[in-house]
Amino acid sequence: MTTPQGDWSSRDVPTLQQGDRISASIVVSASPEDVYAIVSDITRIPEWSPECVECTWLDNKRFRGRNRRRIGRWQTIARVDADIPGREFSFIVPFRKTDLTRWSYQVEPHPDGCLLTEEVTVVADLPFVVVAFERLVVGVTDRAADLQVNLDRCIRTIKGIAEAENVTTA
Repeated sequence: MTTPQGDWSSRDVPTLQQGDRISASIVVSASPEDVYAIVSDITRIPEWSPECVECTWLDNKRFRGRNRRRIGRWQTIARVDADIPGREFSFIVPFRKTDLTRWSYQVEPHPDGCLLTEEVTVVADLPFVVVAFERLVVGVTDRAADLQVNLDRCIRTIKGIAEAENVTTA
């Protein structure tokens, strides 16, 4: 199948593959514990995510994320992978019983507060249906570049939230 972007099976079309990682980091003038409290509250993800419009807990380890971008609408059931107060909150997003991506917020002490890193790791190669949906419905032809822009935006927004809430350093 050929599209204006080229042949999808061609190696020159950027796709994410198992093991790929994309991350962004920023120093936040707040304690690691306070920033962790923000990023681990999944109901707040829509405050900084460009795609997520709602997150609700299903139980103490799983939550539903409702997402929207352009004409695309989808939902995921994610499961918490790491929950280490003041240090790391991460979750896995599966697709049809296969873990696809791991989203992680890592918080480390820093002389000016803390260093916040958001990272996405591709756990399994993205299925054709996911890549096709992203390109045709969501309009993303280079998911790695798109994710980098989004991660940079997310951590800047989280920083603004933490600092505006007068979260203080320890």
